[in-house]
Amino acid sequence: MSKIHYFQRYSSIENTVTNNTLQLLARIYDYSPMVASNVLSDITGESIELGIEIHQQKPGVKSVPDGTIIQRSFKILLEAKVEAAYDAHQLEQHAKTFTNESQKLLLLLTKEPLEKEELESIRRRLRKVSHDIIFKNITYEGICDLVKDRFKEHEATMCALVQDYIEYCNDANLTDQSKFLMRIVPCGVSIEINRKYGIYFQRSDRGYSRHAYVGVYAEKAVRLIWKIESVFDVTLQDNGKLLKELVQGEQTQKYDQQLRDIIKDAKTECDYQIASSHRFFCGNPLETDFKKTSSGGIYGARFINLREIVGDYSDVSDIANKLRSKVWK
Repeated sequence: MSKIHYFQRYSSIENTVTNNTLQLLARIYDYSPMVASNVLSDITGESIELGIEIHQQKPGVKSVPDGTIIQRSFKILLEAKVEAAYDAHQLEQHAKTFTNESQKLLLLLTKEPLEKEELESIRRRLRKVSHDIIFKNITYEGICDLVKDRFKEHEATMCALVQDYIEYCNDANLTDQSKFLMRIVPCGVSIEINRKYGIYFQRSDRGYSRHAYVGVYAEKAVRLIWKIESVFDVTLQDNGKLLKELVQGEQTQKYDQQLRDIIKDAKTECDYQIASSHRFFCGNPLETDFKKTSSGGIYGARFINLREIVGDYSDVSDIANKLRSKVWK
């Protein structure tokens, strides 16, 4: 079944990028104003308080009213850039739309962080408009980093929402984390043929986001890992002809026999019909033991940034060894 995306993929123009980012924040707010407040506070570096405060008998300047309901005033303006350079004059014009808000924040969202000198130059220009405007630059990768661990595994819908935004940013080339990403895939009866041939398979319409490594999960741990050399959509015809469409990596024939064999073994050993409409991830499998410590299995595939788990690494063998001493939830 094709994966349903929360965020549209059809364009990486700035309006689409802005809409998707605002949709993310709106969905988080609908789920939990407190979490949304924390996310905005982390993005801006300021204390952002969403919603009303209710107090009983809170002393005023000269009296103590029985009740007080407070709605704090703030305004956050967002300017998103994809390929075009930022326009300092445009930012000044944005700044002129602030009025008497108690907090005035102007955010510039970019693919790469601005240099320190550029930030200071913009701030000097904005101070001429209003001395109390707070200007911050944040990258799409920065937003992904701030939201990715906000929700627990049982909050499945919000985890899926955040994961889809991260994948969207990767697919739209707003970030490029693909060279560090391992896709953990749950395997059952097929794990032995996955190990034997160094190939993982799934339906080709299941959805796809670029990544560099496959991690095969079974019995509460990632048991195998390989660096992806080639990804093919494959059809093995009844006459034995192998049709391949390259999706990622090297265009090569060296996996042709392995593809034929795993299609055959999947049918005879696992009762899987994968001769058509399937995608095959090919590489050289290595044993590892990356244990999951939280209860239960995993809800479908999961992406992990290996650089965040194992730090610097030299090659996939180094990753496999380092994962043995790590755990995840």
